[in-house]
Amino acid sequence: MARTKQIARGQIPLLWGLYCYPRGSSTSVSLPLLNVRVAASIKELAAEVKLTQTYGNDGSVPIEAVYAFPVPARASVYSFAMIKQDGSRVVGRIQEKREARETYEAAISEGKQAALMEQQTPDVFQLAVGNIQPREQVTIELIYATVLSEDEENDSIRFHLPVQIGSRYGQAPGGHWQVYSFWTTDSPFLDISVGVETVAPIAKIGCPSHTVSTELGPDPALSNVAELPFSNYARVSLSSESALDKDFVLTVKSAGLDAPRCIAELHPIYDTVALALTLVPRFKLPDLARQEYIFLIDRSGSMEGDRITAAKKALVVMLRSLPAKNSFFQIASFGNTCTQLWEDGSRPYNQMTLENATQHVDGMEANFGGTEIRHSLARCIETRRTDRPTAIFLLTDGEAWDLDGVLNEVTDAVAKAPMQAYLTHLGPGHRQLRVHRDVPGDRARRQRHLYACWRTRNEPSPAKLRGC
Repeated sequence: MARTKQIARGQIPLLWGLYCYPRGSSTSVSLPLLNVRVAASIKELAAEVKLTQTYGNDGSVPIEAVYAFPVPARASVYSFAMIKQDGSRVVGRIQEKREARETYEAAISEGKQAALMEQQTPDVFQLAVGNIQPREQVTIELIYATVLSEDEENDSIRFHLPVQIGSRYGQAPGGHWQVYSFWTTDSPFLDISVGVETVAPIAKIGCPSHTVSTELGPDPALSNVAELPFSNYARVSLSSESALDKDFVLTVKSAGLDAPRCIAELHPIYDTVALALTLVPRFKLPDLARQEYIFLIDRSGSMEGDRITAAKKALVVMLRSLPAKNSFFQIASFGNTCTQLWEDGSRPYNQMTLENATQHVDGMEANFGGTEIRHSLARCIETRRTDRPTAIFLLTDGEAWDLDGVLNEVTDAVAKAPMQAYLTHLGPGHRQLRVHRDVPGDRARRQRHLYACWRTRNEPSPAKLRGC
C-alpha cells in the first residue's frame, strides 16, 4: 500500500480517514481519501448536510475497514449509503445495536459487502465497512439534519463544519481509538456548496474561516426561479485541490431569524405534516447589585497554540469589563490539577487586583497536562462565596472522554446551588469544540443559565463577552 500512513496500535497520533488492521498486524493502516463533497441546504434555523467521501483500497487483498466521523451537536443522521465502484448501493437501516452487528457479521461471512454504523459517544459515530476488494473504490454517503446555533449578532445564525476530531483525554469507550479528520492531507479535491433560504431578505453572509464564492439569488436550475424573491436566497461555494486546514464556518444575517416561528413540512408520500416550533425567550434582567466572578481556564496540553492564545485574550477582555463596584473575582487554572490565583478565595475587584490578574494571565501556558474538568468545577463551586451571586466562566476546548461525568457534575452542582449560581461556557480557537459542541448544548438543557459562544481564529472577541 504505497499511499498509506501507518500508525501503531495504542498510540494516539492523527489517523486520517478510513483505516484498517491488516491480518496479523498490530499497526493500523490509513486508506487514501480520493475526493470529498459537501452539499448543505440552510433554511432559516435548520440545515441539511449531505457528506460524500470516496476511498480506495490500493492493496492486494480484501479488507474490512473502520471509518469514524463527528456528528455536530443537535444533529441527527437520517440517511446512510455505501456505493460500490460498479454503482450498486448498500442502503442503511436502523436496528438495535446487537441485532445490527449480527446482521453485519452474517453478511460478511457470506462474502457480501456490508457496513455497520454505531454511535460510540454522543458526538462520534463509528462505521465498520467490510469486504472492500483490492483496487476497489467505495463511497460513503451520509445525510444529517441539524439545528443551527445563533451567532453573536441579532438575527444571525452560524453554520459549522468541523474539520477533524481532536485528541481526547481519559479512557476511550469501545476499545481502540484514533483521531479522525473529515478530510485528509491526501485529498486531491474538495467541494463545498451551501444553499441559503430565508423568509426575509438576507442582510449579510460571512465566512470568517475561508475565502468563498457567494452568489445572491435562487438556484437558476429551479423550475420556479422566476417566482422566488431574489434577495431571500444565496449560494456559497468552496472548491479546492487541498484539504481543509481548519473548521468551515458560515454566518447568515436576516431579519427575524431569532423571532418565534412555526414551520410545517408535508411528507412527500404519506398524508402527514411535521411541525417545528421555535420560541426565543427574551428577558429584561435587573442589574446585579453585587456579584462574584470565577474564571476557570483550561491549561491542558490540548489548549496549546492558538487555543490558549484565544482563551487568554477573551479572559483579559472579561476582566477589564467587570463592574467596578461590589464585584469579587477569582481565576482558576486546570489540567491534571486545579490551582487558583488566590488560594484563600476571591478578591475585591479594583485596579491593584486587576493588574495582578492581568500579569497572571500573561504568564499562562498550556502546560497542565490532561483535561480534568469535573474536579476543577467541583472545587470552584465548593470555594465560591455564599453571600452573593456567583458566575463561573469555563474557558475550555472540552476535550475530555468522560462527557457524561462532566455533565453530571454540573447537574448535581446546579441542583445543590442557590438560584444565584450559574455557569457560562466559552470555547476558544478555530479548532475548538469540533467534537464537543453538544457539551454546552447539554449543559444548557440541564442548568439554569448558560451563554456559549464559538470563535474562529481570526474573529474578534464578541461584544457579548462584555455583557455576560
